[in-house]
Amino acid sequence: MTKFVWEEGSKCPNAGCSGHLVFSYPEGECRCHLCAPCSICTSSFLICDTCREREQEDERQQMPIMALRSIGIGSKLYCKNPSKNLGNGKRIYDYDYDASSGSTMVYRGKYEGPVTAQDIIDALGDGTFGHRDLTLYGNKERGAFTYTKITD
Repeated sequence: MTKFVWEEGSKCPNAGCSGHLVFSYPEGECRCHLCAPCSICTSSFLICDTCREREQEDERQQMPIMALRSIGIGSKLYCKNPSKNLGNGKRIYDYDYDASSGSTMVYRGKYEGPVTAQDIIDALGDGTFGHRDLTLYGNKERGAFTYTKITD
């Protein structure tokens, strides 16, 4: 048995029905001119124009990665980079970056050992247009850092 492919213009999957599949949109006006795609256009589904058979919705709920990160789920999969050994008893760990801006990457993480600002730049690289705001918080043996790369 083959699975029916729901496609606009196809014949209805119900035996004995002579209808064709068409898109059905919820009530309201399209707002794609404000912010595409709008909820009206993304909430459309296929139905038979004769028997009103409706396309089944996807059973699997999709959750964006950023939503998972905001509630702490999936942090081991998506968030944190593994520990990076810098040599001589120095390492950075639990670091991640925020690329919400189109021109910067803000790294935040933790360090252990006598790490210097130059060690972090060497480990994470410099941005296309340099960097700014490299700050080390804590004592000389353990703490946190914030580093902003300026990219294009």
